[in-house]
Amino acid sequence: MRILVTGGAGFIGSCFVRMLAESHPEDSIVNLDKLTYAEILRI
Repeated sequence: MRILVTGGAGFIGSCFVRMLAESHPEDSIVNLDKLTYAEILRI
């Protein structure tokens, strides 16, 4: 399954993406974000 997350580089979005990746490792997660001053890219 492919999951689209908007705003995934912000604090709440990055926690959500991390939770999804841990609970559904077989799924593909796509993050769409504007990347303004408030976001931090975490790998």
